[in-house]
Amino acid sequence: MPMVATKRPYTLFVVPDDEPINPREEWDNFGTMVCFHKRYTLGDEHHYDGAEEFFQKLVQDSILDQDVISYVKNGNVDGLKLEYNKSAHEWELNSYSDFFKKWYTEYTLSAPLKGSETELSEAILEQMQWQDLKTLSEKAYCIRPVYMYDHSGLTVNTTGFSCSWDSGLLGWIYAPHDKIKEEFGEVTPETIKKAEKLLDGEVKDYDYYLTGQCYGFKLYENAEEVDSCWGFMGDFRDVQASIKEHLPDECKDIVEILQERWDNASEEDILEEIQEHEDKDELDCGLEDELTDEMEM
Repeated sequence: MPMVATKRPYTLFVVPDDEPINPREEWDNFGTMVCFHKRYTLGDEHHYDGAEEFFQKLVQDSILDQDVISYVKNGNVDGLKLEYNKSAHEWELNSYSDFFKKWYTEYTLSAPLKGSETELSEAILEQMQWQDLKTLSEKAYCIRPVYMYDHSGLTVNTTGFSCSWDSGLLGWIYAPHDKIKEEFGEVTPETIKKAEKLLDGEVKDYDYYLTGQCYGFKLYENAEEVDSCWGFMGDFRDVQASIKEHLPDECKDIVEILQERWDNASEEDILEEIQEHEDKDELDCGLEDELTDEMEM
């Protein structure tokens, strides 16, 4: 339903945008949003089969092979350990089976490691769960979760939803430290927090798109359209403030008197109705002036 306000000689219509811009496709975003869902294609385009492959790629692109090896050697991954077998003169990558309650050798590499770091690193990444891969990749990326609630429409956020039945983890939005440095000049705990706010904001904008909180306006002067603009997104009070900046100075405050029209009247019908009211007001004013003149006589 449109929102309508009148302040002579202007009439403002604020209406839902039926063809809103997808911020993940049309905007120059700070982050990259990777989502996984069986029924919906959401976020930015990607070709990952799942979370493990996604985080493996992040680690491969940003973390040195030796750092991956050291991460496991230092015992940072539950259920995975890299040990040297002195009798066999080889390194063993072992994983623990919760089902069988025992360790299994997944990969062996003859000593020394030098010259085989990439091979061993790839073997390690294949055995790591996405949770551990994510922790490792956070050494070079700012990563925020993206949750979705699916009930009579889709809505997303970075904090999660109280109803676990219709909601869950959808994916992640991330930015590399290089981009944070480019944006803020350096990578510190403070700039990481700023990056998180930017990423949270992009998820919020995407939520506005998914939930249909997208608007445009048309401004009429004496029933003639003189301005229009589309692509406003957000809570309606924020949209009002944004629209106000686009209006002529003499009618900026018209946004404060917007009222929702619940009937199915077209813009033409509403403009005609407004014109009839104005004509009636002018007629009533004219009659009052005539009566006043007669009484004075």
